[in-house]
Amino acid sequence: MLTLRRGAMEAEIITYGAALRALRVPDKSGNSVDVALGYDDVRGYEDNGGYLGAVVGRYANRIAGASCLIDGERVPLVANEGAKQLHGGPEGFSTQVFSLEEAGEDFAVLTYVSPDGQGGFPGTLTLRVTYALTGQGLSIRYEAAGDKATHCNITNHAYFNLNGSGDILGHRLWLAAGRFTPVDGDSIPVDMARSVEGTPFDFTAEKPVGRDIGQGDEQLHNVGGYDHNYVLDPGQGLRLAARLTGEASGIVMETWTEKPGIQFYSGNFLKTNAAKGGGVYVPRQGLCLETQFFPDSPNHPEWGDILLRPGRRYDFTTEYRFGTV
Repeated sequence: MLTLRRGAMEAEIITYGAALRALRVPDKSGNSVDVALGYDDVRGYEDNGGYLGAVVGRYANRIAGASCLIDGERVPLVANEGAKQLHGGPEGFSTQVFSLEEAGEDFAVLTYVSPDGQGGFPGTLTLRVTYALTGQGLSIRYEAAGDKATHCNITNHAYFNLNGSGDILGHRLWLAAGRFTPVDGDSIPVDMARSVEGTPFDFTAEKPVGRDIGQGDEQLHNVGGYDHNYVLDPGQGLRLAARLTGEASGIVMETWTEKPGIQFYSGNFLKTNAAKGGGVYVPRQGLCLETQFFPDSPNHPEWGDILLRPGRRYDFTTEYRFGTV
């Protein structure tokens, strides 16, 4: 396990799944709060799953029918959630041991080589993940290159609880998104974008996560709460996508990204008896804000060209910036 330190912040990284095991930041009273869910040891990650803090890919989120289109050709993938593929399949990045390339007091660089055909994806993919504590928070940079055209969509599946305990229903959330991606009962998109106006999915004005989560909305019913991609407002470069505030701790976390979408998951099915410190995690004890390309985009080339071709480099950064109110 690697411990990164900078000022009052600490991050713990493990090589299994290149996972973020802990992230400690000061609250409004100056006390250190671990805002990331995780397990005590590697066995917890191997046995309990849930993708807690892990780097996920080769393609994050769901791909319908466990197959994708590459230059008009149908390519079979390995299913791991019914007939779908989720987060790269059963041998996705979250289950792999990364190599430590370099580390310093406040940064770590981890690498992994995904072989041709892993999860069904063509080509050998070389991945480099850099965690760094900055003056503002935690930066995660993803760099990848392949030797065949392949789909690539890498993110971190951290579960956050800015109070350090309890549920996240009182956390206040703002999203830079006027549209979201509706899904069917299998969590597969039925359309790329739908307006949030007049729906429980409207976070264009900050509100508590739990305020509308119990409404009788079909989209909430389909996935047991929030587990949807939000189409971020157009912009270039690293930009603010989300702002989350812990109502008890006063900790504010901003999510910055270069990606066009962010998956907001309210931890509807989170459940494990192997939480850090020998505790348990229960539904809605943590939430995820996963920066990404849109789910099932490999089957929708009309949604944009996201193919990673030989000679083209995948290079995206996500930042979690912290403050207090």
